[in-house]
Parts: sequence; structure tokens; C-alpha cells
Amino acid sequence: MPILLNGFKVQLSSSTFQAYIKDMPDNKDFKALQQKYEHSLFLYWSRGKLYGIPKKILNTKPSIELFELNCEEHLRLLNARIANVLPEIFPEYSPSRRRPFTFLAQKYELISTISKKLYSVPSLLKAFAITPRFSIESKTIELRPGEVNIGLFLKVGTCWEIRSLLSLLQEAGIDLEGLYVVRRCPEPGQRRLVGKISSFSNGTVYLSESFDEINSINENQVWLEGSKKSFTRCLKTLLGNQYGKFETERDSAEGNLLTGPALEEALTTLGNYLHQKSPLQIAPDLRGHIGDRIKAVNDSNYQTVISASPVEYCFDAARTKRDKYSFRGISNYGPFSRESFSKKSPEILIFFPDTVQGAVENFLGTFRDGVSIKKKIKNNEVEYWSENSRYIGGFAKIFGLANPKFVMHKIPWLKHTNVSPAIAYKNEIEQVLKNREHKADAAIVVLLEEHSRLPDAINPYLQSKALLLMAGIPVQSIRVSTLGQANWSLQYSLQSFSVALYAKMNGIPWTVDQDLTISDELVIGIGNCELSDSRFTEKQRFVGITTVFRGDGNYLLGNMSKECSYDEYPSVLRRSTTSILQEIKQRNGWQPGDTVRLVFHAARPMKYVDISSIIAECVAEVAQEQIIEFAFLTVSQAHPFSVTDKSQPGVLVKGADYGSQTRKGIYVPARGKIAQLGRYTRLLCSNSPNMIKKITSPLPTPLLINLHPQSTYRDLTYLSEQVLKFTSLSWRSVLPISKPVTIYYSELISELLARLQNIKDWSPAMLNIQLRASKWFL
Repeated sequence: MPILLNGFKVQLSSSTFQAYIKDMPDNKDFKALQQKYEHSLFLYWSRGKLYGIPKKILNTKPSIELFELNCEEHLRLLNARIANVLPEIFPEYSPSRRRPFTFLAQKYELISTISKKLYSVPSLLKAFAITPRFSIESKTIELRPGEVNIGLFLKVGTCWEIRSLLSLLQEAGIDLEGLYVVRRCPEPGQRRLVGKISSFSNGTVYLSESFDEINSINENQVWLEGSKKSFTRCLKTLLGNQYGKFETERDSAEGNLLTGPALEEALTTLGNYLHQKSPLQIAPDLRGHIGDRIKAVNDSNYQTVISASPVEYCFDAARTKRDKYSFRGISNYGPFSRESFSKKSPEILIFFPDTVQGAVENFLGTFRDGVSIKKKIKNNEVEYWSENSRYIGGFAKIFGLANPKFVMHKIPWLKHTNVSPAIAYKNEIEQVLKNREHKADAAIVVLLEEHSRLPDAINPYLQSKALLLMAGIPVQSIRVSTLGQANWSLQYSLQSFSVALYAKMNGIPWTVDQDLTISDELVIGIGNCELSDSRFTEKQRFVGITTVFRGDGNYLLGNMSKECSYDEYPSVLRRSTTSILQEIKQRNGWQPGDTVRLVFHAARPMKYVDISSIIAECVAEVAQEQIIEFAFLTVSQAHPFSVTDKSQPGVLVKGADYGSQTRKGIYVPARGKIAQLGRYTRLLCSNSPNMIKKITSPLPTPLLINLHPQSTYRDLTYLSEQVLKFTSLSWRSVLPISKPVTIYYSELISELLARLQNIKDWSPAMLNIQLRASKWFL
């Protein structure tokens, strides 16, 4: 069974078409020309040229020359024109966005259906809507070399809206402060987002932050933004104890819209509709005939889809100790760095509220000594009990440590609940650090459930993390609710908890297989953090984030550049990248004539900043004496593509009866499927039916891997398989993740850096000194 893409092939009626072309160095007059020729020409500007495709046969000739253009050489132009035509074939839908063409299916609104399953719902609930949203986008694909085609791709999502007067929400007891408002009817070119609510009274919304220096606005001009935060705050108040049932029903309703079978049903409906509307009139002399679903098919001449080998975890430098499962491998062989780990008897500080001392002591005993779970086995009529735990022996035994020391420090809370929890943690940690003669190896911070959700500036976790990181001590947090789990659940929590803590102390839990035929290979993640947490200020302060790994996934170091403006970012990136490469060159002992492969991963290169060219220049400068194989990849989940495998029946949910409704991951392709999408692009399925959590979980989005043409190493099969391996290298959990750690770690660092900015006196200096090799961000 072939892999199916979520699109339909567009067959062009001719290999050429006619269009007008005029030199236009900049596009400042483009919108005015669009308005002037709105009914006669489709206008498109690109790289200093203005293109005009006639919408109909013209009676009068515009003052620009007509050219015969080759379709294959102008696919971007044709994609733009098709996007312009799409609203015309869906006249019953008013587009909420024109490119990609996006519309809402109002008659399938979800909350009206969900409310029928609740009792005594408030009338105000009718102002809340979750509506199916469909986007159709024209994209160019090349599933086989030289076979370039256009496809129409469908993406399904939901649109959340709150269409109520703010005065009615306030009367219902909803706290509006800190939520955002959007314009009901924005003018063309006007921002929809208005500002952040400071207060509301007498029909006027007062704003603490806004665009265009707006201090207030009338409630008749705005709606509350339909964000998850707004929905949660409003509906918890409106529904009370029915909110839990609402969320269960909402999750099920959205699942019925976003799962593999739901997408297939939507595609079938869309395909039938598009076939009726075909062909699309792209130009007077060019039509687009909409064909069948796009299939990624292999034959004897070419493999469009390949299956990567299953990732194996390695636990020794010789790669002889291997396992298909990460924690089972650690339990059997010990961690990869068992012999080289320098902190055999680590000292770990424990900070906890004095109100939960008993629970903390019990948890530490289990963490140290292991979980015992017995299972009754019957063999030859003889019954006996066997150990069935997934966390046997405890932290020291599993990770090859000798007498780890846990030093407990109580946060006085029972008699000081009137004090800010952040201040209580801060005072105790400062006192402990002041009185210690030597630095601890790590710290565990225990949090009450209600404290973990406090705003960043007064959050005890962030306050504790900031203080301890500045002292060079990595921090692992845990909530009291986790401490009290039953042993069956606790054993799995302890697996991830212990792996992350070991990694934060510079340990290496595992690596993956690497067939190295060259002198050295490095995989380097390039990311950045916008330090402003406001949606309205110009986000001009950035920190560059670089994570460096060996080709086998061994984490070498992380580096944060100095804070800089947007304009300064390219030069700061150049300096920091050059410095890191020089450090790695010296550390790894590159010799003249060595062949070194450098693979860079970036999620979303900054707009107008050619990161790949900057990186290429740095590589050329540092490694003049080496033979460099260089590849620059963007790895993203922000794209319109999805893939299904209709031969995949899914995984039977434990304890459920057989049948399609009791299976999860239906039509989800196997992990490791790699499909060619273009000459320089691949789609990688990093998820699998077994990794799907629930029956209602949406169809996973594959990773879109794009190789920059400037790269000198171009084996996209090898590079895609390497990306897959790096999804198995997160030490925050024992399970694979959906993206490579080069991207994931940068995101974790970025999120923490942005949040830590809210802590008074925070300084990230220690992150580039004592904690460079620590995975402090896990």
C-alpha cells in the first residue's frame, strides 16, 4: 500500500502560458497596481520583476510586454495564481484568509454539539465556538527526479472564537485582566490583535499593552481573543464542576475531526468537490485539471519512499551493548558514561515545603532503592511471584553510582503561608548556598501543585532555578502530585526523572549507532530566543543558541551568545559560531587533511537573515586545513503536508474490545518512513501508532527536512535517517520525541531563558561557564 499525501495533483493543460512582465526594482507601488488591475490581471512581484497573468482575454493591451513563459520555470507564479483562483470555486465560503485559502465550516460547530451532553448550561456558552477550519494550499512537489508537479494540499484544524460582549463575561464573574482582545472587523491591512486587558468598566476596555499606542477601546469594537487561555479561564467559571466533562467531550469531538480516518474522509469529500469544479482557469491559455490523490509509490526504477532502520540505543563506546529500548538498556548495561562518569558519589540538595516532608522522604527512598512490583506467574501448575518492576535497584545501582548523598532542606511553609512562595524558596536556598563549603552536584526542588502554576515573576520553581543555576548547580523539579503516584505509575515517572537528573550532572545515558567513515562528524543545532515576553513591543533583543553533538548524539556543549538586537544578530551569530567551531576543532584534535562532516539543523531561520551563508563562511574560515563536508538543514513541523498509510490498522487499546473505535493510530505511518517531496526536501515520519497516546490524538505531522542548495554534503537519505536517530536522543524522557534534539533542546533553552528574564537579578553567565556540558534545561 503506498503512502498517501494530503493533496491532489494538478495537471496543467499546456507547458507554456502567456503573461506580462515588467521590471520593478521594488514593490512599493505593487498594491496600487493590484487595485488598478484587480478585474483584468493577476499581479505577482518577485525579485525585481512584476508579472501579470490575464484573468480573461483583454480587449485593450496594457502598457507592458506580453511573453510566452515556460510553466516549469514559473511554478511559484502559477502557485500564487491558483491560490488566487481558489475562492472562486468555493463561493459559499467567505475566506478567513486568502493565502493559503482558508475557510470555516460553520454548520459543524463543536460546542453546540457538546453542550447537549451537559446539563443546565449557561446561555452565555452560545457565544463560544470551536469551528472546523480548512486550508487549501498550492505547492510544488517532485516525487521523482525531473517529475515536477503542482498539488493542492488540504490541512484541517479548528478555529476558537468568543463572540460575547465583555460586559456579559464580566457579569458572569470572569476575570478579564491579562487576556487579549481582537478587532471584530479589521480593515484591510489592519492588525486583528488590539491589546492586553488592564481593566474593563462601563463598556470601555482599558489596555496595559497594545499596538499603535491605543490606551482604550470600546467593547463594541472587539471580541475576547479565542485562545486556549481565554477559553480555559472563561469556561472554568461558567461551567464549574462540568468543565472536566466539557474538556473530555471537546477532546473527543476534535479527535473525530483530526485523526487519520477523519482526514481521509475530509479528503474524499474535497476530492469529489474539486473534480466537479475542475478544470481551474489559471490563464486564458492555461487550465489546471485536478486529478486523484497524490501517492508516494515505489517501482523498479526509483524508490520515492524508504524505511529507515529501527534506531538502536548504545551503552558503550564500542557499540556492542545495544537495546531497542532506552531504559531497559540502562538497566541491563548501565549508562553509556558508566566508566567515565566523574561524580560517582554525587551530592544532591533537596528543597521541599515542610508540609510534605513525609511524602518527600518516601519518594526519595523509592528513588534511591527502586520500586518493587510483584506479578503472579503460573508455570506447570506452580504459582509464584516474580519481580515485575520497570525501576529495579534504584538510582545508584541503575546508573553505576556509589552512595549518592541526598541533603534535605525544608522550606518553612506551614507557619508562613502569608509569605510569597517564591520568597520562601529564595530565602532558604540563599541561606543554604551561603553556608556551604563546596558546590553540590545537583538539586531537586519539590513544588506544591498550586505553586507550580504561579506567574513567572513569583514562581518558586523559576526563582529556585535562577538562584541555583547562577551558583553552577543544575536543577530538577518535581510536583507533589507526582510523589504520591501509585507504584505502577511512579516507576515510569522515575525512569524519566532519573535519566534527566543524571544528564544534568553531565552524564551520558545513551547514544545511538553511528557508522563513522570519516575523521569526525558533528551535528549542530542553531536556534535563537526572543527575550521580550510582550506581544506588542518590537522584539529586538535576541540570544543565539547553539547546541553541539557528536554524530552519535553525544552532547558536547551548549552556548548562548550575548544579547543583541535584530540588526546585530548576523555578526553575533558569525562570531559565536566561529568561536564554537574553533573550540571543537581544538578539543577534537582535527589534523590537516582530516575529513570532517558538519551538519547544521535549524527550525526556522530568522526572516531576512541568511543563516546558511553565515554558517558556511564560518566553516570555511575555521577549517581551512580540513576536508569539510557541510550540510545545512531546516527541520520543521510548520508546513501543509501530512501522510497516511491506509494499510495501518492502528494499535488495539488495552482492555478494549476489537473494532475500529478501540484502536489508536489508525492510518499513522510507521516510524522511520521517509518520502521524497522534492529534490532538496524529504518528509520524515518520526511518530508511530505505538507512540500515539489516545484514540482521539490527531494524525501526527511529519518533519519537513529541507537541504540548503549551498550544502556540499547532499545525501538526504543519510541526513534524514540521522534526524530520526536524533529524535531518540532526548534525555528528558526515556521515549523518542517528534523532533530531533538539535531543535528540541534549543526550544527548551529558549523557553527557559525567556521565562528566567522575569526573575530579578537573573544572569545567564554561568550557563556558558560551569554548565556548558550540563543539560540544565531538561
